[in-house]
This record gives sequence, structure tokens and C-alpha cells, in this order.
Amino acid sequence: MCNQICNTQRTVKRKENNLESKPVKKRSIKEEPVDRVYAPALPFDAPADVGITEIDTVPSAFAVDSAALPKPEGGFSFTSALAHMYKQDPNLEALIEKSGKPCRIFENPGLGQESSGLNSFKALTRAIVYQQLSGKAAASIMRKWLLVFGDERASEPDSQWFPTPQQVRSFDQATYRAAGFSNRKAEYVHALADKYIDGSITDEKLLTMNDEQISELLCSVRGIGQWTVDMFLMFDLKRPNILPVGDLGIRKGMSMYFQMKGAKGKGKSSGPGNGVYLPTPMEMIEAAEIWEPYRTIASYYMWTVADTKTVDDA
Repeated sequence: MCNQICNTQRTVKRKENNLESKPVKKRSIKEEPVDRVYAPALPFDAPADVGITEIDTVPSAFAVDSAALPKPEGGFSFTSALAHMYKQDPNLEALIEKSGKPCRIFENPGLGQESSGLNSFKALTRAIVYQQLSGKAAASIMRKWLLVFGDERASEPDSQWFPTPQQVRSFDQATYRAAGFSNRKAEYVHALADKYIDGSITDEKLLTMNDEQISELLCSVRGIGQWTVDMFLMFDLKRPNILPVGDLGIRKGMSMYFQMKGAKGKGKSSGPGNGVYLPTPMEMIEAAEIWEPYRTIASYYMWTVADTKTVDDA
């Protein structure tokens, strides 16, 4: 899986190098206000209509590596990022103002810093549990699973307690299946715990790696695909320049925002797009050049264009 992803990313980059640099034509957005606005409220609250399986997700291509970008004095500034993007794309300012929705990714301080309290094992385990399930169903299974470990803190409302990789590995897969895990998810959670136990993955390593290195490392774990990695980079490490090209909601949002058309001038009446043309990864990368180096913010608001519900609303 990892080799496939790396080869795909290299192919995309070669194609990028052969493309002539063309300015992205700014499109005016519709004047009607957005009636309903939904975007992931918390890490890994996936839009409910993501029409791809985690194992087969389209790899992302990073035109600019977030970790390699020059940092402004005093660290990342959300206000400065917005000012930069509004200058490059005035239509985005109108969209964000109409949405009336704060960007929850950058509401809290700490851009992938140790002070932000990163618990990558918790985040990635939760991502595996939530795959292909409604928010309510996944939350119920998660609660039952946490009670397996016998820690009274697990039953407290809004508890932040989470088992260590060693604790997770101390119970067999049959125990997890009894809590509601599928056979594969029980295997995946064990496989993830093994990576932390042998030191292949640590919070410290992730905080010092660039986006592409993290992608390659995490996609080597069974049960984790590129979409999960993209959400982890956005919501947990708060990397500012992520463009999840495999996310259906963002694909639809960008198509509508830039008024993209397919070869025949429109999308399919049936299928994931429901009549909206779904752009290719390369089309998304080209269009999103106007948002660099802060594609994460624009990606977040593309969910509002597509009016994408999260699993919490399902």
C-alpha cells in the first residue's frame, strides 16, 4: 500500500512539473446565503457522504510541504493566513463571511506543538473505529470498548482518558469483537498498537516529520489510508497546507466554488457527485494554487459549499 501511494505521489509530482503555470481564473460565487453549514466539528468526524472506502482512498499530492514553509515570527497566525488568502482570492472572504462558521481547526492555540497535547495513538485509533460507521454507532462502540480496560475514568462524561498501546495489546481481538469491533478493526487496532510499542510511531517523531513523511509512515499501517492521514494532519497536527483530494465533500465543494465542468460540461446525474462534476486530484491541485500555503483553511470551507453533513448529523 505504501509503495503504491509513494509511486502515485511521484507520478503526480512529475505531472505537476510538466504543467505550464497558469493563473486560476477567479469565479464569482452565488449570492444566495448558505442555509446550512456543516464541517467536521472534531478530528475524524468524517462527512457522512464520503463515498470511498478508507483502504482505497486516493492518495493526496502535496504541492507545498507545510513543514517546509517559512514560519512567521511568533508562529502560525490564523489572522495573517486569512489576510493572505483574501488578497489572493477575494471570493473566499465572501464565502467565509456568509458561512458564519469559525474554522475549528485553528480555534485553539498550538500548531502541532507539544503544548497542544497531541495524543496521536488516541486520534488514529479513534479514526479506525469510526471508519464506515455513523457517528452515534461509532461513539457507542468506542464507549463499550473503553470500558473493557476497567479504568473508572473511562465511564466519566467527556473523559479524556485513553488506554496506552501496551494496554490495548494486552487484550485479545475476541474481547474487542465482543465490544462491537469488526474482525478487521480488531486487527487494525492491534497493528497500530504494535507500531507504537516497537517505536516505529511516536508523537515526538510525528511532530518533527513533514507531511509527506507522515503520510508514508502512517499509510504503512493496516487500516489507515490517505484520507485518514489527511484528517490527522489537518485536525490534530494542524498543518496549514493540506488538500484532501480524496474527500468527496471537498471535491464537490471545489467543483461548485470554481464552477468546474467535466468533458461534457456537467457531472453524472447519478453516483457520488449527484450531478456535480467531481474534479480529478490534478484539477484540484491546480485550482488550489491560489490558496497556498494555507490550503487547509480553504479545504475546511469547501465542506460548507457542498453543504456536507458530518457523522454527528447523520
